[in-house]
Order: sequence, then structure tokens, then C-alpha cells
Amino acid sequence: MPNHPDTEKLVRGYVDAIGSGDLERVWPYYADTIVYEDCAVRQVHYGIDAVKKFYVTTMGALNVTWLVDTVYATAEGFGVACHMSGSHDHDLPGMPATGKGFTVPGASIAQVKKGKIVRNRDFWNNHDLLKQLGLA
Repeated sequence: MPNHPDTEKLVRGYVDAIGSGDLERVWPYYADTIVYEDCAVRQVHYGIDAVKKFYVTTMGALNVTWLVDTVYATAEGFGVACHMSGSHDHDLPGMPATGKGFTVPGASIAQVKKGKIVRNRDFWNNHDLLKQLGLA
């Protein structure tokens, strides 16, 4: 079954925005009512303002990029398998910057409505990340 072209375009643009380092490019992909769940750190964020705060304090601190292996896209949503890479160049809450790099496998599952991501769940191995940063 081929990917839904509009959703595939959305997810590839979203991934490029994440990798750009310019978080302002990420926000337009989310609905204002986004529910964003980061399963590795057991946090759920409701609404665009909460998601922005989470991204700035985590994704920005880790200079995150995704190397996408697989994209499955339907009219209702998408699934992405990737490797999340970056470097811990800025402090995280309770974790001073280590300057170390990391690469961990991950996956993202999202629901899409009217061209926006309305629910997103990210899965990755937090323990592997902390080991690579020398924090576990």
C-alpha cells in the first residue's frame, strides 16, 4: 500500500524542521490542541504552548536530528522509524551539559487531522541516551 502523499509530505517536512535546529519551523506542523507524549520520559504535554516549552528545554538542549529509516503514512496519521542523534551541548533540567554526542533508535506515531499533527507519541530508549551521555 503506497503512502498517502499529503501525509508523507507533512511528516518529511516535520522531520526536516526538527533537524533544522530552528524550532520555529516545527510549530506550524502541530494543531493548537496537540497532545504530545514522550513515552521515554513519561511526559504528556497538552496544547501548543506546553509542547513548545518541552521542546525548548529538551530537543533544543540536545540539538536533536532524526535519520529516518521508514515512513508509513495514511490520511489519518503516520508512523516513523528513525535514529535520533544529537549532542548534549546545553543544560537539561537537573543535568548539566556533557558535550557528548548520542544516537538512539526511536519511533514516532502520530494522528493527523486537516493537515496538522493532533496527537504524537515518541518512543526511544532513555537509558541508552543517558549511558551515552555518561549520566547512567
